[in-house]
Amino acid sequence: MKKYICLILIVLVSFITTQTNAQLSLGVKAGLNLSNMTVSGYTGVTESSRMSFHAGAILDYSFSKSFILESGLVLSGKGANFDLNIFSNGATTITLASTLSPLYIEMPINAVYKVDIKPAKLLIFAGPYFALAVSGNRTNEYSATGLPAGTTLATLGLNNESIGLKFGTDANSDMRSFDMGLNFGAGIEYSNFLFRLQYGLGLSNLNPTTSNNEVLKNNVFGISVGYMFGK
Repeated sequence: MKKYICLILIVLVSFITTQTNAQLSLGVKAGLNLSNMTVSGYTGVTESSRMSFHAGAILDYSFSKSFILESGLVLSGKGANFDLNIFSNGATTITLASTLSPLYIEMPINAVYKVDIKPAKLLIFAGPYFALAVSGNRTNEYSATGLPAGTTLATLGLNNESIGLKFGTDANSDMRSFDMGLNFGAGIEYSNFLFRLQYGLGLSNLNPTTSNNEVLKNNVFGISVGYMFGK
């Protein structure tokens, strides 16, 4: 998958450098992510959103005053919170609260259309993204009600933990490392400043194994503030 990302970067840079009637601009952006995951095929699992961040560089390639091609590289935190009832017999209930918090290097490729609404510009954009997980954690917290006298979660071997995510495609992995999907969004450009809202719809099934038709996909709502240099 790393080869695919490198190939896309090479094609994008080659295309840009062969054009002479366009303006290339660099910028930075940062903001908040409200991430969740689409889950299906998992019995008794309830997912909820978690807060994270994104930050990185923007590369704008302007075809005209109204249309640009935007790319760059961004660190983006994703994942979700999960609640699972792992045991219940009427008297005793044991539940697990787990959080997956992967951190990705993401490359968006957005087509951006600008509408002049003086003194600012309205931005509407959409396009694919490609992302590779580079780190992350999985936290597990157990809770119980109605345990028999003398029994604790520790004696059952259920200890709270925070460990690094395992990326791969086997049963011992937490999730796959490569993700891709679609971005949609809108924002305002005022002078050199950018204010944007966007939604990232994950299309890749991140479940390490698909033998049980289990599906795990990223979904992220983001709020960004950015600055473009040299405009």
